[in-house]
Amino acid sequence: MSDQNSPNTASGPNQQLPAKIPPSGNLLNAALAHLPLEQQQALAQRALERQIELDAAAAEAQHRYQNSSRDMDNTVDHVRELERSTKSDYTVRADYKTASGSTTVEIKKANNTVIIVIAIVIGVLVLLMFSK
Repeated sequence: MSDQNSPNTASGPNQQLPAKIPPSGNLLNAALAHLPLEQQQALAQRALERQIELDAAAAEAQHRYQNSSRDMDNTVDHVRELERSTKSDYTVRADYKTASGSTTVEIKKANNTVIIVIAIVIGVLVLLMFSK
């Protein structure tokens, strides 16, 4: 019971496939070659527009990277200047938009000397009050 229109036979629909399937890298080129000229031009136009969008996004990411690097360097310089000029506590917090997202930096200096001095003064006062 052999039917020549059956997909399992040599004369079935599989016989209409090309004898040689192009490698995957050339698959897009092969599909593009079979499109009508008007569709090829429309596809080329869309590809060009998308490439322009990608190039613009890459340029914007590069600018964000350069700006955030410069701003981070400025923050480090600012903190160094704070360290030289003051002995007080400080907190520096900065947010940067980078090429891949955002970065938050927080730098704290906690000088516990003031707290220790206050604790000693309170302790001495308590001792003086109870010593009488």
